[in-house]
Amino acid sequence: MKKVIVSDEIMQEAQNIVDGVYAPLTGFVDENDFKSICDNMRLANGQVWAMPIILDIDDVTKVEIKDEKSITIYNGESEFVLENITVYEVDKKKYVKLIFGTDDLIHPGVERFMEYGRYFVSGDVKVVDEKEFVTDNKNYTKPEDTKEIFRKNNWECISAFQTRNPPHRAHEFLQKQSLTCADGIMIQPVIGPKKTGDIKDEYIMGSYEILIDKYFPENSVFLNTFYTYMRYAGPREAVFHAQVRQNFGCTHMIIGRDHAGVGDYYEPQAAHDIFDEFEDDINIDILKYENAIFCDNCEDNVFINGCDCAKECKIALSGTKMRGLLEKKQEIPEKFMYPEIVAYLESQDNLFCS
Repeated sequence: MKKVIVSDEIMQEAQNIVDGVYAPLTGFVDENDFKSICDNMRLANGQVWAMPIILDIDDVTKVEIKDEKSITIYNGESEFVLENITVYEVDKKKYVKLIFGTDDLIHPGVERFMEYGRYFVSGDVKVVDEKEFVTDNKNYTKPEDTKEIFRKNNWECISAFQTRNPPHRAHEFLQKQSLTCADGIMIQPVIGPKKTGDIKDEYIMGSYEILIDKYFPENSVFLNTFYTYMRYAGPREAVFHAQVRQNFGCTHMIIGRDHAGVGDYYEPQAAHDIFDEFEDDINIDILKYENAIFCDNCEDNVFINGCDCAKECKIALSGTKMRGLLEKKQEIPEKFMYPEIVAYLESQDNLFCS
């Protein structure tokens, strides 16, 4: 069996397939599913699935595996078998625009996609000798185990929160708002490659450990991780994220303004509106929350239309603004972020991705 060396990133995607994180997928998608996902956000059989999970190869590898039915993918330590493989080529310029809504190479998702190899390989992923891809991601819990944790906690209604930032007070407000209709919340940062200027994974996790320990009721939060890379595909990625959290056993998911967006590529409400197309096909309820802001007059975080105070009293905070304040070493008021978290982040020498 031919052995193809791949990146840790591809190995992690294979692990996500094996673990059921990407159910109903059983492998890297074939040409029919790839095109159907890009065109309709559905697999060729009609099931909703929003993002193509792909394994790219170059011209040399394509020649090496041209007669193979199965191959091994390998990162130097761990390996998986891909069975019933096919190799195909697509018009990347055409499909990148369908996935991201733009072909602008400044968009980090577009840039990544266009750098892929010329060919894609499909195949069902199988574990070799029960060995799994090992990462240093100590906070990761598989969907089958997450569901058991929820059961032991007696949580029947579980909300999910996706993030790529340390927690600020507006996010905490949304998370606690979801607990008014849920028994518990799974806060699940995306751990993996991000764009330059994002905050590193270990500091996101460290910040959340402080928040949960000091500011959430006991037994109300499960901190897990979703190990993948950010696509920055806006509304399409919001659907993908919701399906993943459904696989982890969540019944609800918080979707805020411009979920998984970057720059000004997507309309702020697009990540809410897209779920209107799939409400009968996705078994997770979407909590379409408005922006949360701090109102100086109310002296609290509220939804942007949650009080009748004057506009000038309302102060918005976003992950982008928070990262900017940290990068410029400017003061972050307590109404934006708890001082313990600010102190923790400011004490790190190498906070940002490069």
